[in-house]
Amino acid sequence: MKRFQHLATLAIGFAAIALTVPSSLAGMRTPSRPIVLSQNVNFKPPDVTAPGSRQGGTHRGSKLCPAGLSITPLVPPTNIGLTLTESPTIFVYVPPTPAQIEFTVLTDNEEKVVYEKTFKADKSGIVGVNVPVSSDNNKSLEVGKRYVWSFSMICDPEDRSADLVVKGFVQRIEPQATLKSDLANSDQMTKLDVYAKNGIWYETLTTLAQMRRQTPGDAKLTAKWTQLLQSQGLESVATQPLVGPL
Repeated sequence: MKRFQHLATLAIGFAAIALTVPSSLAGMRTPSRPIVLSQNVNFKPPDVTAPGSRQGGTHRGSKLCPAGLSITPLVPPTNIGLTLTESPTIFVYVPPTPAQIEFTVLTDNEEKVVYEKTFKADKSGIVGVNVPVSSDNNKSLEVGKRYVWSFSMICDPEDRSADLVVKGFVQRIEPQATLKSDLANSDQMTKLDVYAKNGIWYETLTTLAQMRRQTPGDAKLTAKWTQLLQSQGLESVATQPLVGPL
């Protein structure tokens, strides 16, 4: 009788082990999933190009502009971006410097100044400069035309040939009916995706910058911003803070 009781006890023990081991193994087989911070901003550059390079090089060094100093405009590798508005915002990374920065927008042939502004950044970072609507009721940027913009770091006010200059282009286009319809949604995230998928660079950047300023602690938006700049070869300034607009 004792023998049967002993066998019964063993059977119960093995059954408990059989129930416990698979449960433990199941827990071991389930890997921890990484937290996905954000989806990428899939910016699709349009089939347009512009002459020149977005990089202006570094300066030889002066009192206002130490050697090695450089400024970086936020523009795709094609050196041109599209906009739907007559008053887009152009972004640039400004390094630590007491020098003034001159922002200028000219016609494509660079014969006429459309807008100019001189400013000094309070601290280094990415600054957005808005091209305002012209006060004489003429459109600052006309549909179908391409414009040249430049940022000049005034390293020596008495010798403007010593300026550190970067140039880029902006072209305003008329949105098609489908694009207008897609942008009718007031949700900023939806508009961001629409701008990006249609290759509208300046609105893509401005919309995302506005969202980051509204919620500066949002890690998802920070990740989107970093990924967007990295996708356009702007790794060197992708993590720099937003310090504008002006």
